[in-house]
Amino acid sequence: MYRLPTLFNPSNDMALAANVREYTPPKRIRQMETDLQALALCWEEGPWGWSLATKQKYEKMGVEEALLPSDEWLREVRRLASREFSCGYLKKLLQAVPSDRLLGREMEFCTSIGEAKEERIYKSLWSSSGRGIFTADGLSRAHLRERLTGLLTAQGGYVADRFYGNKRQDCAMEFRVEKDGTVEFLGYSVFAADRNGTYQYNIVDSQERLRSMIDVPEGMLTALTEYHKAELGKTAYRGFVGIDMLTTDDGRLHPVVEINFRMNMGILALMLYEKYGSGANVMLTPDREHGFEAVVRDGRLCIDYKP
Repeated sequence: MYRLPTLFNPSNDMALAANVREYTPPKRIRQMETDLQALALCWEEGPWGWSLATKQKYEKMGVEEALLPSDEWLREVRRLASREFSCGYLKKLLQAVPSDRLLGREMEFCTSIGEAKEERIYKSLWSSSGRGIFTADGLSRAHLRERLTGLLTAQGGYVADRFYGNKRQDCAMEFRVEKDGTVEFLGYSVFAADRNGTYQYNIVDSQERLRSMIDVPEGMLTALTEYHKAELGKTAYRGFVGIDMLTTDDGRLHPVVEINFRMNMGILALMLYEKYGSGANVMLTPDREHGFEAVVRDGRLCIDYKP
């Protein structure tokens, strides 16, 4: 059976925002994709993420159109990958899985600037690895309005959420939606991001260890897992999905910070644990004097940049 060539294209979320077939990422992102292409050897087939631009790349490789997804399916992937969809998904989840330990009721999709609120974090509708995410820290009211106006102009809206200064742990649930619509729970991932959401690293370790770092009741996580499996199976999407979460110091959980309908670093960390185990030190891409490198260092999956 024919398998699509693997492709590391982390610019895909930016391509989804642009919504064009011929998309050229910024120079530094192009360098990242080139330098880290060896990461694509870690999964079986296909790209990091799907968009019209991804389909165009495969067509230029000579892959027959019959082997590629339809434009209609790609438009649906774009809709699902939007943080607007994540907001609606979260609202339904909070009704279906009621608990005073679940956070997220303040996360909202906005189509106007509205009234500025303290302790908020703002997100573009399509972006990845913390790009397109910012807080109002250090911004004048005029500068904040300017940035939000830019998001409204470029993408038609943005997402605002409470900034959790008492965040304890970034984490995620990882899934794979099969061709028949069944959904497999792949496991938990634990990662670190700075206060503006910029990705730092994933922990490569056992499920027992990762689960112990997500300090919320088992019953809550089980209920969320079952809800996600049922809901993801209703979509037209097929492939990897990561649902980012966070816990707070008071033992509460934000169950849907965002949903990544693509391959992601959490799933890659799960694969690397199966191959290398805990506490690994492994170079995943060529050692470079200048540029990007992917490495597992003391059990942490990191992307390093040497200027």
